[in-house]
Amino acid sequence: MLRRYEIPLLIASIFLLILILRFLFFFTFEEKLIVGSDVEIEHTFLEQPKSNEFQQYFYIDDALVVLPLFPKYSYGDKLKLKGTVEKLSSRDGSDVTEKLIIRNPEVKSIESEELAVFKFIRQRIVLAYKSILPPREAGLLSGVVLGVEDGIDDGFKNELKRTGMLHVVVASGSNVVLVAGIIFGLISGLVKKRLGIIFTIAVIFFYALLTGFDPPIVRASIMASFGFTALLLGRQRVALMSLMFSGWLMLMISPRLVTDVGFQLSFSATFGIILFQKIILTVGRIVPNLLKEDFATTLAAQIGALPFLLFAFGEVSLLSIFINLILLWTVPIIMIFGLLSAVLGLSIPILASPFLYLIYPLLAFFSEVVRLSSNFYIPLTLDSIYAPITVIYYILVVYILMKRKEAK
Repeated sequence: MLRRYEIPLLIASIFLLILILRFLFFFTFEEKLIVGSDVEIEHTFLEQPKSNEFQQYFYIDDALVVLPLFPKYSYGDKLKLKGTVEKLSSRDGSDVTEKLIIRNPEVKSIESEELAVFKFIRQRIVLAYKSILPPREAGLLSGVVLGVEDGIDDGFKNELKRTGMLHVVVASGSNVVLVAGIIFGLISGLVKKRLGIIFTIAVIFFYALLTGFDPPIVRASIMASFGFTALLLGRQRVALMSLMFSGWLMLMISPRLVTDVGFQLSFSATFGIILFQKIILTVGRIVPNLLKEDFATTLAAQIGALPFLLFAFGEVSLLSIFINLILLWTVPIIMIFGLLSAVLGLSIPILASPFLYLIYPLLAFFSEVVRLSSNFYIPLTLDSIYAPITVIYYILVVYILMKRKEAK
């Protein structure tokens, strides 16, 4: 006869075993591109292709695709590519890495009517930002709200990377979680809980629409909807189970997500909110009541996602954690006012101006801190110990949480 606490453990073990088997079969038998083979692939840009002064490049599965610098491709463009798979070798010190590459394939553009509306919406919002704000601040706001990086010049992007703040301006799962938590915090005192849940979920998917249904945003929207609904309707345990199940289901459908930064950010940020938001609310007495919900949501999400925020975008600076602490409190304010101005800017761009003027000082502060702190770049390469550090971090987080519960 199984004891009561052993039943959930048994169920969790079965689900974990099924997931492991799914990984084994997927990564063993998946179709792989073969060096020397000719391929014909249709590809729709759901995020901006990267570029340098010579070329544009992006990935399709494991293959790097390299195109000429012109014509420029952007979100929503759909292409048919015909080319040959080659092997590219590169040397980093004594290490040699190899990857697949499709270099300068034959390209044919295909009209993508499904994404034309979303592309128009994004362009109109970015135009509203640019019409009011200086270029650097307009690019920063476009990145924070929409995950649009093409308005950010290479110099500023490099500064963001050097300071560990690049995660703020990409379409990441943590942004969705922040939007959901902040919106619910703002309206929770004004409407009934059920209506607040429905409104919050509607805002989540509207935000996904504004970002062009970028895959990381869509996945995070689904996960946040699961987590917030369970947390607000039931107990913390129910919310955690819903989060785990939604993550399990996504990995079953697409095992490659296990290495996807957007998935890692959305899962860990939602995990942090479920576990820590209420704790922070009880101890955050120095925060004004008007901002307490937003502060608790933001800080809880950052606690949950901290290792991924710091390390997911390559080399990290020793100062990154301090720069994040200085600047991350501005992100929810920038995002809320940026979203309000985006909604108004869709109809008449000038209506967005009051909200943009309000957050301009924060955008300028953010930009200036990044600019100044990038001069004190102290690089720290953690590739070899990133996984152990992440595991140790979450063990410590859970240990502290359990100790706090025991002390009650």
